[in-house]
Order: sequence, then structure tokens, then C-alpha cells
Amino acid sequence: MDRAPLTDGSSRDPNCDFSYDLDLDRAVLLIRRSAAKRVGLQAPEGLKRAMPAMAKEIAYQTGAEVIISGDPCYGACDVDLKLCEEVDLLFHLGHAELGDCPEKVIFLEVMMREDLREAVEKAASLLRSKRVGITTTIQHVHKIGQALEVLKGHGIEGVLGPAGARAKYPGQVLGCCYCTAKALDVDEYLFIGTGQFHPLGIALATGKRVVTADPVMGEVSEIDTDPMLRRRFKAISRAMDAKRFAVLVSKKPGQRRLELARQILKLGEAGGKEMFLVYLDNIEPDRLLNLGAEAAVSTACPRVALDDEAKYRIPMLTPPEFEVLVGVRPWAEYGFDEID
Repeated sequence: MDRAPLTDGSSRDPNCDFSYDLDLDRAVLLIRRSAAKRVGLQAPEGLKRAMPAMAKEIAYQTGAEVIISGDPCYGACDVDLKLCEEVDLLFHLGHAELGDCPEKVIFLEVMMREDLREAVEKAASLLRSKRVGITTTIQHVHKIGQALEVLKGHGIEGVLGPAGARAKYPGQVLGCCYCTAKALDVDEYLFIGTGQFHPLGIALATGKRVVTADPVMGEVSEIDTDPMLRRRFKAISRAMDAKRFAVLVSKKPGQRRLELARQILKLGEAGGKEMFLVYLDNIEPDRLLNLGAEAAVSTACPRVALDDEAKYRIPMLTPPEFEVLVGVRPWAEYGFDEID
């Protein structure tokens, strides 16, 4: 059946209604220019449902075979290198480019369509300062000007931290990097986006008050770090009696911190612990138990320990938390694990 070609960056498949903007026209153009015969698509969980329609549209317009990566994808740090070996081009959807990747990997950013004004208007009443750091994720950076405009109407100066390190855009934060926030001399921050992990990270990384504005749900709140800190103190306490520690090193290109893992290994051995390095792709509970580990330190994405702790029957610590355990860092100087 004939279909109109994709011209506006959204699929015409009636089974897939995009609530975001994705430049598939660019993907089609690059495939045609390179004469690619086999193409890979990789996306985080929130975009996976739309991938069959994307694959169908790309195949229709280019004639290329399209293969979808079915493995979990945790960010731009997690490129499917195995699929990359099988295709002429790999399109990584939803994240900004991060670090060194094969030339055949193309990052296609995804921008959400939600207007920010209403959520920021609600959040303005919770802000206490007249100069506030504005932070958000890649999905909302294109509309951050709306937030600045709303705050200005309330007599509040919104300021953006500079791009740099792992952040491509001013004001952008990642789950493993809060450099744009830490670069600002402000007393509080406004985070615009969904979920609690990023604003919790900002609060822990800066020690400052954080207000959140969710443009999807229209909800605003103030971040309370106390519940997470209590959970992390409990995890460290549980690990105190452990003798055998697995130090986890990720194979994922943007999470691989082997040198840090070696430093953790030496710290543990100096403290009388039995330490061993484990090199793996996806970190799963059974793999650690099969190794006989009584506790683990993850040098991979900080979310492994902080967000997924309930999955593991053994204590899972971040590198700064292990430093607290062996006594080289006081609990009062608890630090959020960031990847440079």
C-alpha cells in the first residue's frame, strides 16, 4: 500500500502517536547518502514502543533492512556495540552524543512537545530566591527559554550553567553528571522534567534546595534528600560485615571506569577486605551471587546502586559510599557518584 513519505519528523503509522519530535528525515537522508543497506535502531525503554513504526517507515523510504536493539538502553553511555558491528549505520535515539563512539553511530535527539510555562508558573510560588539555577534534561532544553520568561515575570532571574563535560547544552543535567548545576553560584535550583532521580542528584551534588516542575504531569514539589540518605546509610551499614567485595566494571563505553575500580580494589585490600574485579555488561543480581560476593561496589552508572538497590540481595555501594565504609571519607561529606 502506498503511503506519503515522512516529512515532518513523525510517523504516519496510526498505531504510533508520537508525543515528541524526532528528526527521522535526517536519518533517511544519511541512509541514502551513505547507501547503507542495513541499519540499527537503539532507544531507551520510553521510546521502544515506537520503534517498530520507525523501522517500518525507514525501510519504506530507504529500502534498507532495519534491526531494532532489544537490549536495555540506559543512556548515551550505553551504545549497542554488538549491533553496531552488524549494521552499516546505528541510530541511537533520545540522547545527545557522549564520548567516543564508532563513526557509524548517529545520535538522534528526541524533544518532548510539552509546554513548560504552566509547570514553571506553579513552581515559581515555591521558589525563595530571586536568582535560581535552571536545570533540565535533553528532552526539554529546546524550550528552556519559556522557563526563563515565566520566572522573569515573577521577578526571578533564571540562570543556566555552561555546557561542558558530559552535558551538551547549557542547563542540561545527566543522571551521572551535574556539572552545569555545580558551576552556578546560587542558593536553589529549579529542575524541569519528569522523575525524582535527576533532582535528587542535583540536591546531593550541590547541597542546595531543589524545586521540581514536571511539565508532563503538571506537578511541582520540593526535593527531600533525607529518605535516600537514610537508605544509603543503611546500605553502607549492611556492607560493614562483608568480607568479599565484587568491584564492578562496566563494558558500556560511557560507563567504563577501570582505573577507578582499581583504586577501590586497593582501598578495600588495605582495609583487610577480599576484593575482586568483575567485568560485565548488564549488572544482574544472580551474576553477583554466583560469584560468591557478599557486597559489591559499582563503578558503572550510579543508578545501579541508587535506583535499583531493591533488586539486589547483597549491599550495592557507589565508590564514594565505599570510601565512607573503609573510613577515608566521613559520612558528613557524603558525595553523589558522578562520571566525568
